[in-house]
Amino acid sequence: MDYEQHERGQEGPLADQLTTLVQSLQEGEENWVFLGKVEQALGEAYPELSSIRDRDLFALFQGFSDHFDCRTSEEAGLPPLYFVRPRPTGPSPLSEKDLEEIKGKYPKPQDALTDWAFINFRKYDELADLALPEKWYYGDTPPKNDKVPLLKNYLNYTFKRLLREGKISITPDSTPPQETYAAFNTGLVDRKYDDIYAIFKQNTMFKGSAFWYLLDFVVAGEDTGKTLVRVFNPLPCRADYFENKVENMLYDSSTGDLSCDYTHIIVERTRRFPMEFLEDNLTRDMMEIDGMTLQEVYQTTDRYRSKIFFQKLGQKIEDNQRVFNRLKNRFEDAVELALKRVQWNYKTAIPMYNPRSNKGSLLLPLCLVDENRVDLALVVVRHPSGSYQGETILPLFLAYSNSRLVSRPDSDWLNTDSINILSYEGDENEDDED
Repeated sequence: MDYEQHERGQEGPLADQLTTLVQSLQEGEENWVFLGKVEQALGEAYPELSSIRDRDLFALFQGFSDHFDCRTSEEAGLPPLYFVRPRPTGPSPLSEKDLEEIKGKYPKPQDALTDWAFINFRKYDELADLALPEKWYYGDTPPKNDKVPLLKNYLNYTFKRLLREGKISITPDSTPPQETYAAFNTGLVDRKYDDIYAIFKQNTMFKGSAFWYLLDFVVAGEDTGKTLVRVFNPLPCRADYFENKVENMLYDSSTGDLSCDYTHIIVERTRRFPMEFLEDNLTRDMMEIDGMTLQEVYQTTDRYRSKIFFQKLGQKIEDNQRVFNRLKNRFEDAVELALKRVQWNYKTAIPMYNPRSNKGSLLLPLCLVDENRVDLALVVVRHPSGSYQGETILPLFLAYSNSRLVSRPDSDWLNTDSINILSYEGDENEDDED
């Protein structure tokens, strides 16, 4: 099936196939179908069209005006919701009541999990108790008011990935409110290694609140998990970050040298280097900018001044080729050591998923000051040619949270015990894109 067929006068076969697909998603002859459902089904039935998204897909249906009715629902400040249905289906559009009832039911790309559904804070602790034992915080003791901050982060980004993959299960629009459910696979397992699911029910008690509330975290067929099995078949699938390909999750050290974006890493991510590393490699005059010393900037809580300081320091480094090369050479030594560790133990390279760029990569340990202490993680991507590119560096807390989305790291260098979150308070706390 060709997306461009209708522009070449061959819309008949394409329109007919689309009509059949949309009709299979209708709950009744006159029911509108949410475009998100169509998008998921289209990708499964016709992989060549799986890259079409939102507006482009809606425009495709609008191009077949003789075959489809198209409808949008817009709310100020939010992306529009799209609906389609085959003709003839009757002239009536979605009523205001229909629009009000459906609003918030289907998650939007920008939604956080807690925007889409109400979750009682106690449920996070219950999930931690249900799942295989794991420490969901950094350092020796949990924060006073939150014992599982990493678990909340994990669930939110797992939800976003599942949303991208179309793996959030929702009962049909024709289902009565008392039987309206949603669910997803958390990717966690209990002590019997059975999948743990999040199951939600329509919120009919508190108008103006989220459409959903979390009913429970469950194992299929046990307690509330019986409802999950009764309502959904098949059960929701786990998130997939690497297309289930082993080569995407292991570092192949036989492919040759690893190339790195040194200008980005050294000039634009200077803040992420340990202070001792910069002290050993910078000239004395570079360690004080606008009346603030390098030591002071690592201690300040003024994030604006810190940002300006490192922007100017990065520019000084870029302008001083001797200093840049000195940093680059030391960085290359750390990369070489990391590659030796990978050759010795393949588990040294840890898979991770970047929620912002929506792509998987690998993490390598960088020992910049002491060969026995890992300071940073190098983000490495594999190109179609098989070669590897070092794209950026991450502080260890970001490296861990991103890698935990894929699986619990089985690593001798990246674990919650070795990470002191307080040492990163001045960092922007943002993931990197290309």
